[in-house]
Amino acid sequence: MVTSDAGDDALREFLAEAVGRTADLAPALSRCAEALGLHHAVAYLADIQQRHLIPITDVTPALPIDDSPAGWSYRTQSLRVEPTGGDTVTAWFPLIDGAERLGVLAVRTPALSAVSLAGGRALATLVAMMLTSQRAYKDSFVRRNRTERMRLPSELLRAFLPPRTIGDARVVSTAVLEPAYELGGDAFDHALTESALNAAVLDSMGHDVASGLTSALSLAACRNARRVGAELPELVRTVDEALGEWLPDRFCTAVLAQLDLDTGVLRWCNCGHPARREGNRMSGRTPPDAATGC
Repeated sequence: MVTSDAGDDALREFLAEAVGRTADLAPALSRCAEALGLHHAVAYLADIQQRHLIPITDVTPALPIDDSPAGWSYRTQSLRVEPTGGDTVTAWFPLIDGAERLGVLAVRTPALSAVSLAGGRALATLVAMMLTSQRAYKDSFVRRNRTERMRLPSELLRAFLPPRTIGDARVVSTAVLEPAYELGGDAFDHALTESALNAAVLDSMGHDVASGLTSALSLAACRNARRVGAELPELVRTVDEALGEWLPDRFCTAVLAQLDLDTGVLRWCNCGHPARREGNRMSGRTPPDAATGC
């Protein structure tokens, strides 16, 4: 039996190694579980539509999120323990990156003691961090959270989207796009500052690759202005000018919002379809009118 001190030392040794920071998740998970004295551990990722929990290896089948102890842990972000036969129990720990749910960690152990509970929570935190750091460049994770092939416009647009859920102690923002594998120009954005939540929902003209490019350009222009402190009217103007310069034959409708976390005041701009072709490409109004309409 690995003691708490010995397990802590082994885990610190692993984390201190340079190879540990870039190791594949499955062998790293196995090594850390052993260091913490845990009998067996498997990580599951939620698929893109949040219907299934899919293991990162093929050692066990996928589990339904709506009807399983693992799914309950994922939905409620809480520990769930169930007997698994023989002399072991399985503890399900949610995998969370900030406010975003990633999946669950299954830990099988002879008994759920204070030591194994602390070890399981530490391992879940480590796995979540490794998932977050590696999923941007490891296609193995992307393959795991898809159940069908993504259409090319959807693939293009999803590369520009932020995490599905963000938040802090005061506010949480979450967004889901459906149909998940057949996006056209539908997109969202959200971001936090020390005192505000910024959010946007976009729908670009068409249902093809060009519509995805339109939304991608709109997101980039919005972020570029927002990150230098632009107010909502200026965000609208910046996006409109970018579309006019780079995609003059396309337009994008959107709702842009800003929530002041100190006062609770919500400000928003509704940028609808243009009433005529020569109107503002984003809102159907000239930029000065857009400013007064926010």
